[in-house]
Amino acid sequence: MHTTVPYTATFSGFRHRQSSDVEEHARQFSGWQCRYDQVTPGRFAGSVTELHLEGMQVARDQANQAIVKNGNAWPNAITFSLPLETRDPGFHCDGHAVSGPCLLTAHSDRLPEVRAPAYLDLLRVTIDESLLEEVQEHQQRSLNLPAVAHCYRLASHVERDELIPLARSLMQGASPRSQALLIHAAIRSGFRDMMLLHLLDLIDNERITLLAPHARKRIVDRACDYALAHRDAPPSIVDLCNRVGASRRKLQYCFQETLGINPVAYLRTLRLNAAHRDLLQAGGTRNVQDIAAHWGFWHLSRFAADYRQLFGESPSATLQRAKRDFAESG
Repeated sequence: MHTTVPYTATFSGFRHRQSSDVEEHARQFSGWQCRYDQVTPGRFAGSVTELHLEGMQVARDQANQAIVKNGNAWPNAITFSLPLETRDPGFHCDGHAVSGPCLLTAHSDRLPEVRAPAYLDLLRVTIDESLLEEVQEHQQRSLNLPAVAHCYRLASHVERDELIPLARSLMQGASPRSQALLIHAAIRSGFRDMMLLHLLDLIDNERITLLAPHARKRIVDRACDYALAHRDAPPSIVDLCNRVGASRRKLQYCFQETLGINPVAYLRTLRLNAAHRDLLQAGGTRNVQDIAAHWGFWHLSRFAADYRQLFGESPSATLQRAKRDFAESG
């Protein structure tokens, strides 16, 4: 039986710190050795929000002044840096001017010098190389990351447009809601997997080889059989990709051509059904938000809309009905 997690609960791998000095700000990153030099005049104000997951560190770095950044992370890792928001779209990397939406990748022990503009809201994801290698092996893909820092331009890129709101949804600083959601293992693993896949898709120029209908259906059948065999603990999209040996892009192509839906929507339907069963069995001890979070739904309004569309009633209506039935039978 699952218990309700109050907003006062915290996840030890999540922290938020504010700073009023650039030197203090540079010391906020766990596992990093940073040197930050402020280059625009005025009082400094910044914040760092960190989330530690298995094989991955997600950090949101916000500052009101332009900074020249140098440093290194722990060995055998790859960093991915993506601006979430900035008033000045241009910055400099190792002396080269860069403008427009972009993703900077670098090996953790060979980070470039970066001049970041003022009022930059930066997402920085550091991933152990062993995790990246494991995913590539399972999904039969090869990324061939450059040995030196590289900037990928991301103009009007779908994955970027999905990744930014995903990052903002949980990296909300001192938000009690973020703390409460991150208590749930399903939220943490779902967030980690989606971050991983979105970042890989941003740098992967894989061209999907067209498959015969029977070959597409074979991949989809394997994925569906695995997902249905684990309906009480629906797998993540990474689990599914690893199981069938395909990238998300290839798996999506096979699902779309075979079933007319994408695999993420298919897995969401399985999780909605799992949440539906939990709501019916909740009695009087649990609430909608706790059940939704247990099954990996961190956007409560979207969960409610998807649930209503699938079952014809709101999750709260299902829960109230279950409570009435529990009271009448008890």
